[in-house]
Amino acid sequence: MPQDRLLSRYLGAVISCLGFIAVIFFYGHRPPCLSSFPVEKFTAANSTLGFGAVAPVSRAGSARREGLIFVANVTGVDLKIPEQPTWTEEDVAGLHAENGSTITYGSSLAWLGHLNALKWFLSTDLQSVLILEDDVDWDIRLRSTQIPTAAAAVRLLTNPQHSSDTDFWGPPGSWDLLYLGHCGDYFPSDVWKGIPHLTFPDSTMPLPDHLHPYTQKFLSSIEIPAQNRIVHKTTFPLCTFGYAVTRASAKRLVNELANREPEGGCLAYDIRIHEICRDTSDFKCLTVNPELMHHVDAESEISNIDKGRDHQEESGARGRHTPNIACGARNSALYTDDPDVLNYLGSYATSDANECLPEEMETVERDMRMRYPYA
Repeated sequence: MPQDRLLSRYLGAVISCLGFIAVIFFYGHRPPCLSSFPVEKFTAANSTLGFGAVAPVSRAGSARREGLIFVANVTGVDLKIPEQPTWTEEDVAGLHAENGSTITYGSSLAWLGHLNALKWFLSTDLQSVLILEDDVDWDIRLRSTQIPTAAAAVRLLTNPQHSSDTDFWGPPGSWDLLYLGHCGDYFPSDVWKGIPHLTFPDSTMPLPDHLHPYTQKFLSSIEIPAQNRIVHKTTFPLCTFGYAVTRASAKRLVNELANREPEGGCLAYDIRIHEICRDTSDFKCLTVNPELMHHVDAESEISNIDKGRDHQEESGARGRHTPNIACGARNSALYTDDPDVLNYLGSYATSDANECLPEEMETVERDMRMRYPYA
């Protein structure tokens, strides 16, 4: 079950965090804690969301790829899917720690997939990349509203004196890893007061009663108003649904920090990234919270692999709502490659009505006939 997946992540993170020490600030002085934010209409992001590329981790034949491509087509996001090799037993063994390995076979394949995407990025001349897992969903207004606003907040937090959009996600070197998709970065309220952070309004957020209970409780504990997001120094991140890196940070992950399971064991790639952000003082991580991307409520592919199943169905995708996403676009009932239908669905992204996509294709077809009666 999805909650079991989240709880297992927390358990792994708690185990890995027994050595947790005081939060390390990005800056040598008192961290900036900005509460004001210019409320304005920002220009929509480009098709790669302000990064050099958007690169999903998706194995050949994945049943999840169709849904991801559909969401990208509807919202105008350009994907570059790195081809994954067929991983061998030697590849898996080479990833494992020599002593005290705790990672499962399924988690090993997922880790190798992330490394493959990072290596693809480094084979290009791009300066940044957003890595996605292929079961993520996002709001229909991701590109038009959410990304431009979040990017402005990151710029203001990292460089408050020069927060223009010259560098869409802030000046080079201001962060090494940026969490846009995760399953929580929750911590005590006394920690919140001592880390760099900024609160910004976002009318596309779900109202508190429609947030995941953990998210709702966390935001309440640090007194964040309804329909406000925060960007802050990463503290206790879980899951790697969507994260951005630079060339410099990708090189460190591939060659040094996340190239294999550390000695003593690590349950999963996302836990390793958690450890890196927590323990590596010169590796700067930022989190947009609540997340802009979240996995669909379906069975874990890692769990299916570990149980010997090759799950070929995107279960749970029809008629469901993705946690912390108000108007998710990933609905298998609407999957199509018809350009006219995709164009119509895409119109929801820029509509002033702030409506979610219809639940059924029959509704879409009826609405299209009403809007374009002579087409």
